[in-house]
This record gives sequence, structure tokens and C-alpha cells, in this order.
Amino acid sequence: MKLKLLFVLPLLASYLNNSVQSQGLCDVGGGGFGLDKSEGCAPLLVKISNTVPDPIAVEYVLDYKGNANPAYINLSSYQYNTAGNFTILQRVFLSSGKIATACRNVKVYESQPVTAQYTSCGGGKVNLVIQDNKVSQAYDQYEINWGDNSPVEIVAKGAVMSAEHYYNNTSASPVVKVTGLYSSNASCTRGRPYSATVSFKQAQLNSIQIKSVEMRGDGSIRLNYLGITAIPTSIKHSTDGVSYITAGTRSSGGTQPYDIKGLNVKQVYYLKLSSEDLCSGEMDSKVIHSMVLSGKSEDGKIVLAWNQYGSPDGFKSYDLLRDGTVIKSFSSVSEVTYTDEDVQCGSYAEYQIVARINDVTSASAPIGIKAEIAVPKPIQQASVSVMSDNSVTIKANIPGSGPNSTYDLSIDKAEAGSSVFKKITTLYNQNEYADLSVKTAEKSYCYRLSYQNSCGQKLPPTQPICTILLKNELTKLFWNTELPILGGLKEYSIIQKGTSGTQQEIPVQKSHGYFMKLDKKSELEYDFQVKAISSVPGFESFSNVIHYRRNAGVFVPDAFTPDGDGFNDVLLAKSAQLKTFTFSVFNRWGEVIFHSNALADGWDGKINGVNAPTGSYIYKVTFTDDINQTVEKSGTFMLLR
Repeated sequence: MKLKLLFVLPLLASYLNNSVQSQGLCDVGGGGFGLDKSEGCAPLLVKISNTVPDPIAVEYVLDYKGNANPAYINLSSYQYNTAGNFTILQRVFLSSGKIATACRNVKVYESQPVTAQYTSCGGGKVNLVIQDNKVSQAYDQYEINWGDNSPVEIVAKGAVMSAEHYYNNTSASPVVKVTGLYSSNASCTRGRPYSATVSFKQAQLNSIQIKSVEMRGDGSIRLNYLGITAIPTSIKHSTDGVSYITAGTRSSGGTQPYDIKGLNVKQVYYLKLSSEDLCSGEMDSKVIHSMVLSGKSEDGKIVLAWNQYGSPDGFKSYDLLRDGTVIKSFSSVSEVTYTDEDVQCGSYAEYQIVARINDVTSASAPIGIKAEIAVPKPIQQASVSVMSDNSVTIKANIPGSGPNSTYDLSIDKAEAGSSVFKKITTLYNQNEYADLSVKTAEKSYCYRLSYQNSCGQKLPPTQPICTILLKNELTKLFWNTELPILGGLKEYSIIQKGTSGTQQEIPVQKSHGYFMKLDKKSELEYDFQVKAISSVPGFESFSNVIHYRRNAGVFVPDAFTPDGDGFNDVLLAKSAQLKTFTFSVFNRWGEVIFHSNALADGWDGKINGVNAPTGSYIYKVTFTDDINQTVEKSGTFMLLR
């Protein structure tokens, strides 16, 4: 035995080095083997017997597919467990140094049970449907044994693979068996049976319901519903909820899609299912309404509206989607409008509204809208306000501005009374600016505003708006008439603050002047400021602050030197806030040598054009102060040369 093996191994190596060409392995010939059976039902056990005399070695491929280098094994039998057509390839190593081959075909027929479903009703009627799949298609026809001693029924393979049967006894639970048959095959005549125990019950038609509705842009509605096998279900639609049109009828179970075509995408439709069981029981599903969404671009925003869902029963919410993402949910069935301000001028978005009713959804067809401004609006709301002696704040509302919109705001400036405006800044996506190059206690400043929106549209400058410049003469406050607010001035008010912390705001309507109301009980010092109130909420303007000290009195110097050197040459009484004033100078004999009724007129040290002698003189001042008190004051001074 050892000598034979030593001889065979080199010989096999020689055979392998002279391997057969990969193409046509079955056609090489010279081999031979027998099969105890070449066809039958799965599982099929096939016994293989070699018929080539004195082979050195014999190997087989059980399912040869024509590939170049198949895997060979040495065996004498093999069981095929699945249906199909198989080729067995034999390779024989001969003592002559050659390789011989042979091929035989084996056909294995399907024997798995078919799948079937039945529906029944309490009256004894059963409808059985054989599922159309790979297994059922392998058979030629089907045998149904109803399990009640009635004749066996044969159903042919075809478009409709179903059968109806009436049971006389509905108190029993018969077992129905369905078996696939082969009509012209002696080696395999039938598969294994499918069995089901029949129970007689009414089909639950109320479970046949619409699960979702979606209107599409092409005028079709995609409807998904839950059906019951063998229960005819009609898909119906209506425009008024009264007259329904049947779009089609289905008898399939489980979740089913159905497309209703040729509809108006802008029309609201009523949708329902009508079902009938085997015992003529009828039921309509709950009516679901389609949704219609409309929209338009307005002032760079998207204004959207949709139909109110037909019935509030079971209503949960509306979900508004933009580009597939929910941007807003509405819990009230009557909320049917929304303005989307979170857009940029020139941008394009797709919107859809989805109504949720219990576990059902109804979606509108999507609509695409581009955010545009047909006629851009000018700036209509703005204000300028004094913040300090060296700061003015300019503020404006930009039409169509939003979180995602862009704009450029330009600000021009001129001193009040001038028509020459110069640009001081351009802001990007900002509507407020602080101008620090001002002297608000000395001058009023005027500003013009213009902008360019994100659509590239430019707007001309607004009319000027000017800061309030507050001044006073004695107890009279007055200010300029140029408007500090764009969009409508409601009124002015005076803010009066005392040094002790008291404060009051006094309306003065649209006046540009105000007389202080002071008396003996008034505080000695006040700050006054004008406030302009806009007709539009959110805007106001403040003036500069005037500091006022009441009852300040009169000051007369102790001496003066009228020597013509330009310094202290005139004796002047100094004061402010006086309503009336008289000033007299007396010599030592009580004679009046100078008299004046105005603070600006002083004594130049002369009497009748001649220099008065040096020495001491007497003055007397009589005046009415800011609270209408008459005050007299006298004293002496020296004339020096």
C-alpha cells in the first residue's frame, strides 16, 4: 500500500501540471458516473456511482456553474435541500496520465409550503388568498382541502389565486390545508401543505383607516392606509364632503399606498375609505381632509396661509416646515396664518404645512417662494438724541430688516441751518450709532439716513432730523423748531430736576418755549431738559441740559480804574436772571452822577464828560428777581486812577 501511494502522488502532480483548459470542462469527456435519481422534491438525496474503470482518483463538483477553477470533493452521495437546477461535474485522473470529465444534471423541485391568508365572518363564509411569491410561483396549481369533508378544490396559478368557501358548521374549528401541485412531474407531484385553523369572526372594519395624506405638486394625493386582506376597500374623494368619487378599490392587507391623480393642487379634498366584509357588513373610515398652503413675498418677508382643518375632533397641531425643518407649531385649529421674518431678501425657500389629527398626518403640497421687495420702503421711523455734551445717538428702524436680512445704513451730518451734508459713517446690519464729534450745548446737529437692502435696492436719504438745542433767557426756556424724530412728533415735555432729587416731567404739547414756575419755596438750583416723544413707540429724543440757579443777586466791584488801559475801565453791575434793573452812583454829597436801567450800561468814571476825582462813591441797585421779588442793594466803591 505504501508503494502504491508513493507512485500515485508524483503522478497526480504531473496531471495537475497538465491541467485541463478552464473552458468546456463538461466537454472534455472520458468520464462517466451514474445517479440513482436525477430529479425529485427537495430535499433530494442523490447517490453517485463512478463508471470509469481503474481510476487513480475521482472528484466531483455538486453545483458546477461553468467557472474556471471549481472546488472538487470526493464523495458518493449528496443531499440537495433547496429547489433548483444543478450540474454535477466529475473529474477522473486516469492511469494514462490524462484527466477525464463528465457532467450530469439534477433538477430539484420546490416543496416548501405556500403562504396563504384567510378572512372569515360569523356567517361561515371564508375567503382564502394564496400569496404570490417565489414559492407559490414554483407550483403549477394549488390544492385546497377545506377540512369539512367537502371535495378538494383545485386553484390554478394565475393573476387571482383565491377561493371562497361556505362552512355549514361555524361552531367547529376546521383546519384548511393548501398544497402546491405539479401537473406533469412524476418524480415530484406536490409540496408540503400549509395549514391554518379557521375561526369564524366578523372582520374588524373599523381598523381600516387612513394613516397619512400628502398632496403633491403634480396634483396627485399619496394616501397611505391600513387594510385587511381580502376585504374590498374603496378609496374615495370629494370636494364638498357629500358627493364622493371612487378612485380605486384594493383588497390587500397591511399598510398600503395609493395615488389619486388628476386633482387640483389648490383644492381641499375630503378623503375616506369604504369597506365591505364577506358577510356584506359595510363601514366608512374617518374622513381626512387635505391641506392647501399658499404664500407670497411681502416687504422681504414670507406671508403664509393655509386652510383650517375641517374638524377640530382629534386635532393636535399644525407643523410649518421650511426646507424640510419644522420652524413653527400651532396648537389651535384656527391658527392659519404666519409671517416668516427669518429670511433674507433674495433667498428661496420651500414651505409645507402638516396637520396632525390623532395619529394621522395630512400634508400640503410644498410651495417655493423667493423673498423679494417689489417697492422698497423708505426709512419712516428714526430719532436723534443728545446723550451728553459730546455725544448724540442716531437710531432708526430699517424696513424689512430681520434676523437673516442684511442692509447698509449711511448717515450724513450737517450743522443746523446748513444745507451741506457730509457722510460720517456707513453701518452694516446696525441701526444705531453714537456721534462723538459734537458740542451739544452750543449747536444743533442735523442728520440724514439712507440704506441699501439685501436685494441691492438703494433708498434716497430721509428728511433731516436735528438735535434739540435748549437755551434760556432768565426764566424762559426755548429750543429750536427742527424735528428730532422721524415718523411723527407727539409732544414735548420739560424734565425739571432739583438738587435735592426731586423730578417732574411737564407736558408742553408742541410748544418750543416754557417759562419756569419758581417761587420762594422753589429749590435754589435745577437742571432742565427737553424730551421729545414720538408718535411711534420706541423712539424719543432728549436735549442738552441747562443748569439754572435762581435768585443769584447782583455783584458790584469794590473798585475800578478808568485809566483807559482797557482793563477794569467801566464800573458794571453783574447778574443774571433779573426781570428789571436800575443802577445809580452818588457822590459824597448824595448827588446822582450816573444812572442806568440796563446791566450792559456801566459808569465810565466821568461826570458830564470830565474825569471824576478819585475817592469813594456810593451805588444803589434796585432789581426784580426770577420769583418777582423787588430787591434793593447799596454800597461803596473806590475810583482809582
